[in-house]
Amino acid sequence: MNNLFFGFIAIFAVLIGSLEGKAQNYVQFHSVIIVLGGTVAILVFSAPGPVLKSLWKNLVDLTKTDETVELYRNDIIKLSVSREDKLRTTHKLISYAQELWRQGVDSDLFIVLLSQKRRELESKTSDAVQALKNLAKYPPTLGMTGTVMGMISLFATLDANKSSIGQALSTAMTATFLGLVLANLLISPLADRLHVKQVNQQRMLENMYELLLLINQGEPAALIKEELNERAA
Repeated sequence: MNNLFFGFIAIFAVLIGSLEGKAQNYVQFHSVIIVLGGTVAILVFSAPGPVLKSLWKNLVDLTKTDETVELYRNDIIKLSVSREDKLRTTHKLISYAQELWRQGVDSDLFIVLLSQKRRELESKTSDAVQALKNLAKYPPTLGMTGTVMGMISLFATLDANKSSIGQALSTAMTATFLGLVLANLLISPLADRLHVKQVNQQRMLENMYELLLLINQGEPAALIKEELNERAA
């Protein structure tokens, strides 16, 4: 959480510190509408509703500490002693395993169903990461579109407004500038950060999955505790 906040502040500070002239020269209403508004519209158009919800949840989760096996140590130890333990856990894979045990699912089917649940949980994050990575390519294109529109407007009134060519060109170029900033200083870094979190989550799910398989096989609690210690290290 802290480095995410300070990273955002650092990017903002570098951007502001590198501007020449007045800051309002770099932001025009025309540019904001076509770049920001267009990016949001494309996101809604290109990503299905469940992916949008997953993306929002994953962005919110960036402000939280990554989950580790250590956080669920007590849950795993209790289940290694007795799978009938009615513990309340926040981990979805553990909750799903408990539900399968309550239903009396046999060992082979348990492995199949738990594997499916693991892939389902992994896919939610990967879909969000891919949606954000795909989105990063649009702001520069929208910026160029805004610049072309500004140039068309300039040429259409060039004979009557020769004295304001510089201001008109400046306004037209702000769209490209905003598109580059949005894509390269915000969306792409966020997508990379989500990817790192996705890798950590997959590692966490893999460890939890293998521990639950050991419990399902009826392995001794001492062995499971030893495995837990190695994975938490």
